[in-house]
Amino acid sequence: MNFKDLEAKIYKFVCDEACELIAQILTMIDDMLLEKRDKKEYRCKGKNTQI
Repeated sequence: MNFKDLEAKIYKFVCDEACELIAQILTMIDDMLLEKRDKKEYRCKGKNTQI
């Protein structure tokens, strides 16, 4: 393994972890908005589970 291969593996790992972290944060925000919405004005159309 050379330095360029190591750098590519580390970069891919960090990008994958960042994507998972962002997905978790957005899910938490979505849940928070679902609970705090004006339920008389905004209805819940369900969650989209596709990622």
